[in-house]
Amino acid sequence: MTSGMTGSGGHSLQRRLLVTMALGFVILLMLISALLWTYARASANRPHDLLLAGTALSILERISVGPDGATVDLPNSAMEILSLNPVDRVLYRVFVPGGRNLTGAADLPAPSDLAPSAEPVLFEDAYGGAQFRFVIQSRQLSTAEGRQWFAVQIGQTVELRNAEQLSFFATSLVGLAGLSLIGLGFVWVAIRTSLAPLRQVAADLAQREPADLGRVVGTPPREIKGLFDAINGFIERLGRNRALTETFIADVAHQTRTSLSAMQGHLSLAVDADDPAQMRSRLIKADRQATRTVRLTNQLLANAMVIHRSDRSNLEPVALRPLVRDILAEMLRDSRMRHISLSFLDGGIEAGQDMILGDAVSIREALRNLIENAVRHGPPDNTVTISLEATDTELVLKVEDAGPGIAEADLARATQRFTSLSENSMGSGLGLSIVKAVTDGHGADLSLGRSSLGGLGVTLIFKRLLAVLFLVLCPVWSGTPAPADTLVIHSATDTPAMQPLIEAFESRMAEVDVEYVEFQTLDLYRAMLAEADTARPDVVISSAMDLQVDLVNRGLALRTQLSVQTAPPSWAVWRSELFGFTFEPAVVVYDTRAISKEELPVSHRELATFVRDNEERFRGRIGAYDIAQSGIGYLYATQDSLQGPQSLRLFEVLGRADLKTYCCTSEMVEATARGELAFAFNAIGSYAAAQVASEPNLGLHFFDDYNLVMTRTAFIPKEARQAELGARFIEFLLSREGQRIIADKTPLLPLIREGEQQSLIGREIQARLGTFLPIRLTPGLLTYLDELKRNDFMSAWETSLRR
Repeated sequence: MTSGMTGSGGHSLQRRLLVTMALGFVILLMLISALLWTYARASANRPHDLLLAGTALSILERISVGPDGATVDLPNSAMEILSLNPVDRVLYRVFVPGGRNLTGAADLPAPSDLAPSAEPVLFEDAYGGAQFRFVIQSRQLSTAEGRQWFAVQIGQTVELRNAEQLSFFATSLVGLAGLSLIGLGFVWVAIRTSLAPLRQVAADLAQREPADLGRVVGTPPREIKGLFDAINGFIERLGRNRALTETFIADVAHQTRTSLSAMQGHLSLAVDADDPAQMRSRLIKADRQATRTVRLTNQLLANAMVIHRSDRSNLEPVALRPLVRDILAEMLRDSRMRHISLSFLDGGIEAGQDMILGDAVSIREALRNLIENAVRHGPPDNTVTISLEATDTELVLKVEDAGPGIAEADLARATQRFTSLSENSMGSGLGLSIVKAVTDGHGADLSLGRSSLGGLGVTLIFKRLLAVLFLVLCPVWSGTPAPADTLVIHSATDTPAMQPLIEAFESRMAEVDVEYVEFQTLDLYRAMLAEADTARPDVVISSAMDLQVDLVNRGLALRTQLSVQTAPPSWAVWRSELFGFTFEPAVVVYDTRAISKEELPVSHRELATFVRDNEERFRGRIGAYDIAQSGIGYLYATQDSLQGPQSLRLFEVLGRADLKTYCCTSEMVEATARGELAFAFNAIGSYAAAQVASEPNLGLHFFDDYNLVMTRTAFIPKEARQAELGARFIEFLLSREGQRIIADKTPLLPLIREGEQQSLIGREIQARLGTFLPIRLTPGLLTYLDELKRNDFMSAWETSLRR
């Protein structure tokens, strides 16, 4: 086929594809996707906005005006409504528009044109580095100054809304994908119709004989005319390349045939010679020709090998200095090198700084050819110098000799195949051609010139591989051990209780040291709220769940994804930032000498009646937490108050019996063991059980109606210096190994219980599983941290205790 393509007209492939895709995709995908994204946002906002508005209304209803001014009794139900969203942080405030703040965060953002209205106002704004969705709801109340507006502002972060928007959008896209398939059908039809010329080209090429390199004939559309031209251009280049290959093969055959014919001629003349001297002369010439033939064959094989190995994907790190030394040692064993002065200068390059990305076999072949060329073309007492120098980015390898060199006019063709510039050297004309092929395969530079010794100077410049990067990435190479890491834990848990866990973690993480700092719950909370961050811990642990939730709600925690195997129950985790790892029921510790197991009340209601009926008997002999000083005591008391009105009645009864208050469980248990107390109420079960085990006169008692359960919680602060180590420690606490250590080696109780329980309290828990009421990690715990709510609760508590 020799005829070319004619004309440049024809239908437009681009127009067909654009029209079809515009109908099938631009209208369906772009327009519908944009509308779908907007609809998904509105759908995600709607239920959460209803929660915000409902919460605001429930708080508005609890605003009252008295002789001392307006106040608000924050309802627990308000925060529980917000807890239906298990992900987002919450903010609130109750205020007088344009006036004072009653409670909550006073610096929440608000629209500049906000006017009091009974209709909810919804908007989004940034606060504390996060995006929030706010609602402001107002109502009028009668005050001493007349009718006055009061407003409630509630805010939630938008993490769950964003996730739901993406989920709605992705789900809807499944239906959109079905419509897209219709569009793809149109595109397929258009492509099938438009690409018919290409199928014709494919059929033409498939039917051709291997030797047929004629042009492709056809009248292609304008859009693929360039492709036709490129195919024809490639066929032409392939033809030229085949011609070059055939020429090379012919040259090789000619060179080999000529050399073998010359050797055969010398041998034939030697056979016909009668004179021994003439025969010897002919044999010597045949031997020289045989040597030249062998060298030519070796050079041809070397040239083929170098071309075959020139693929850069096979290159790997190679150290040049030892490679050069090895090839020099090999060459010096050749008898031809006896009178040659061969030297190597490495410029003081240090180990690891002579690295390149290369092929050692090809480089050795190139260097061997350079030395052999210098020996062959130079005088018998030739001097050959090899030097290696390093710059910041390159390695320069030079081979210089004291031979005749190459004339400047011949330098350009010296690297061409079968080009021998000396008739007396028995050269094959392939030596420098092989060197050129090696440098091309390595992306290196090759230059020829006059050497400092007067002969030929050959310079090879390779790109340097900076070995120092490997030393940085692999510090073990340098022989310097990596410094140990320190994990700083601030905790409101007794050090002896956590020590077995710390030792096991340090044993697992050999290069980690744990620095454990013990706090009281309130002190730890205040330390985390302090502005200075010079001593920020990596993990924060506390039994005061409400204080921990408050710290996380303020945005102080780092999100941590635990594995499925270590994930705690849903009630013991919030926002993937706060994690519970123990099971701590509240318990009654009693003195068996003062009260029998049988007469202990079985419910909280009966406890109030029991104390009232035995008031003189137990006067001054009942203990409980001082909730003004103990975070866990305040948590237990507020959670009891949510279980019904009997809690206030119980406080009053205990107050009339001169209730004694303590800072911690250990003091309550010790006082009971000494006989000062008949029983202690709402002690931490794990600590109490550990002390009761060594006191024969003490017992543990659980109620049948409910028993509050708290969990010690841990989180990683955002400013943690060892956040990854902190995540590993929390994962360890919740792992099977960590929970087993908690059960067997600490006074604490594991969150996840396995197998038969051996301890007394473990068996009691197993027997009464239905009576335990876990305190959930939700924003509901923030209710009693509100300043007004806390003051009211503390006032009621102190009044009940007659303080």
